[in-house]
Amino acid sequence: MDRVKPIFPPSSQWPGGRPKLQTFIKHIFTLPTLLALGAGAQGLLCLVLPRRYAFLPLIFFVLRNAIRTAFSVRSGDYHFTKLGVIPGRTTAQLPKPGESEFSGVPSDQDIVVFHLGARCNHPLGVLSPGGKELGEHFDACNRELMERKEEFGCLGYSQWLGTEDNANGTILAIYYFRDIEGLNRFAHDVVHRRAWEWYHGEFARKRGWSHIGIFHEAFQVPAGAWENIYVNMPPTLMGAAATKSEDGWVRTLIEANGLVWRSQYSRMGRK
Repeated sequence: MDRVKPIFPPSSQWPGGRPKLQTFIKHIFTLPTLLALGAGAQGLLCLVLPRRYAFLPLIFFVLRNAIRTAFSVRSGDYHFTKLGVIPGRTTAQLPKPGESEFSGVPSDQDIVVFHLGARCNHPLGVLSPGGKELGEHFDACNRELMERKEEFGCLGYSQWLGTEDNANGTILAIYYFRDIEGLNRFAHDVVHRRAWEWYHGEFARKRGWSHIGIFHEAFQVPAGAWENIYVNMPPTLMGAAATKSEDGWVRTLIEANGLVWRSQYSRMGRK
């Protein structure tokens, strides 16, 4: 059995982060909408400023982005480091419960994968009626899970936007749990119940609205039935998860260079 080589040492603080609100908002708006907003802002500047000054903000942003792009292209290694890219092959494995050691046996523990999402089926997207409240409840659920992750057995999460149409109206959070019991505790917790009651009560029954859809999927995956591989990637999905041990927070990523990690079957612990 090859020796397990973790990518990161244990940390005293939770290594995961929270999605940046400005990035989320930027990707919700379509390109035509962003261009229209930019054109409107530039038109307003032309009305209130002398012509010689009105285009200075535009010139500044164009030059700023051009310089940053040129610097990133010429400094590839620096850009990789800034993005948190880990060169080579890595895989995410769960350390022994409560410990910082890995068994070295691939896929040796059960795991639960939970998808929680919502979609705005409205021309105004998240600006539609109820969109603000939806975002507040969604954020409250994420915040509660991260603050009580040990209690619920939550290992980590990431947030994604759907691009199946031009509206960019689907938001998805992917969570990883130690067991189904922890997920069930969260489902019956007051914060999630409050969001559930708002949607079915205030939004659907009282207001009579139906333009926001919600969904979830849960997968209870036994040991030996999951695997993953990341090549030249920053910590992503299960690779961004972490567990608590006596030594601190232990991240799941390890090197995947040996024979044990070569194929899909071997990463499932199968011959």
